[in-house]
Amino acid sequence: MAESDSVSSVTDASWQQTWGSQEFIERWASKGGWQAPIREAQTAMVLRMIPQPLDAAIRILDIGAGYGALAVAVLIERLNATAVCLDASEAMLKLGKERNADLRDRMSFIQASLEAPDWVSSVDGSFDAVISARALHHFTANQRRRFIFQEVFGLMRAGGCFINADNVRAPTKELSQRYRSAREGYLDRFIRQSSDGKTNLAEVRAATPSTFHGPHNNGYLDEELAWLKEVGFVDVDCFWKFATTVVYGGFKS
Repeated sequence: MAESDSVSSVTDASWQQTWGSQEFIERWASKGGWQAPIREAQTAMVLRMIPQPLDAAIRILDIGAGYGALAVAVLIERLNATAVCLDASEAMLKLGKERNADLRDRMSFIQASLEAPDWVSSVDGSFDAVISARALHHFTANQRRRFIFQEVFGLMRAGGCFINADNVRAPTKELSQRYRSAREGYLDRFIRQSSDGKTNLAEVRAATPSTFHGPHNNGYLDEELAWLKEVGFVDVDCFWKFATTVVYGGFKS
C-alpha cells in the first residue's frame, strides 16, 4: 500500500500562525473549560483501557501530544510509567516542559510532524501503549490517518494498545445536528448546575478566547475501526462514545 505524497503542515503559513505561534498556544491552552465533563470522561476511558497492571513499568507514546495533558494523566495514575510526547509544535512542547517540570525524569518531548511517515525515526525503541487526544482528526487528507495507524502498529510491543480519544463525523447532516443539540444541552445543564445558575453555556463560550485553527477533517468511525483491523490490531472497538466524541482503539496480540 503506497502512501500519497503530502506536504508537511509545519511549513504552511496558516499552521505557523496557529500551532507554530506561542501566543496562539497560550490562548488555546486557556480555553475549553466548558467542555471539561466530556473531556474528563474521554481521559478516564483511555486510562481504563490500557491493559497492563497499574504498577507495571510501561512506556507510553503520546502522539499529537500538545503539552502532554493525556500523558500526564497516565503518569499520575501509573507511578512506574514513563512517557514520550511527540508534537509538531515547538511552542506546544515548550509549554509542556514548563508545565510538567516536576515530571521531567519520567517525561520527554520530541518535535516531529505526523504528516509524513519519517516521524517514526524520531522516537527510539518500542512502546506498551500509544495514545492520542483530539489530534488525529486533523490527518485525513490522502487517508493519512490510515497510514499513521500502520506506523503506530510497528512501534508497539506485543500485548500493547493504541487508544485514541478524538472526534468523528456523523453519518448524516441531520444526525450531526441532533448530536450538536444533545451535546450543547448537556453542557449547558452542567454549567448552570456547577455555577448555581450564575452562568450558562452561551455566556461561557462568549467569554472564551477564540482559537479557530482551520477545519477539522473528522473521519467516519466505522472507517477508522476498519483501518485499525486492516493493520492487524485485535479487539478493535469504540470503547466510549458521546455524540461525535469518541474513544476507540485496539490491541497488538
